[in-house]
Amino acid sequence: MNGQVNRWMVLVAILALAAGGCGATKQQRLRVTMLEDTNRNLTERLNQAYSDLDAFGSERNGLDQRLAEALDEIDALNLRLAEQPPAQEVAPGWTRIVGGAMIAIEGGVLFEPGKVKLRSEARRVLEAIVSAIQGEYGDKEILVFGHTDNTPIKKSGWTDNYQLSSERALAVVRYLRDRGVSPQRLVASACGEYRVRVPNSGPANRAANRRVEVYAIDAALLATQR
Repeated sequence: MNGQVNRWMVLVAILALAAGGCGATKQQRLRVTMLEDTNRNLTERLNQAYSDLDAFGSERNGLDQRLAEALDEIDALNLRLAEQPPAQEVAPGWTRIVGGAMIAIEGGVLFEPGKVKLRSEARRVLEAIVSAIQGEYGDKEILVFGHTDNTPIKKSGWTDNYQLSSERALAVVRYLRDRGVSPQRLVASACGEYRVRVPNSGPANRAANRRVEVYAIDAALLATQR
């Protein structure tokens, strides 16, 4: 608005000076030239302002459209989420995974070093696992994975860490079977030293890698992998 007022003021000044006739002084003619230059600059600025306004309007329309599309996507995602079945609660100590849950038991809790016979203290932990398998996970397949650290077999008599981890997984599977878990649901697997939690860089890390993992998995999910 101020640009338009200034423009008209310049035009009025030019017309007033022109009305003075051909007898205008050199100073007046210079003044007219300056006012004409100012008028051109103001006109250019006004035109640029109109152009910028049009560009901003187009940009805003584009942003409005993108916002509307994003809101539509959010609505669609919320609808899909609403259609999903509620997540199953996990038993204490277990971790939710795709298709079920898992629990890891430190090897030192279950076995003496280099041994595959379950310690008497292990039974309390395994009884809680049996309870979850027969309760919350009564409709799932049970996979038991044995893991070791990378310490070479020297005195225990096992061929290698694969055999040690296999025998430990079997010891847990047999305990679960003897406590009433159907053998048709049970699978024992050996991972040896090759699926570590942390690098075997010290006693604490090696202890963390010695473990047995129990997975409760949907039968349908396992069937697709067979």
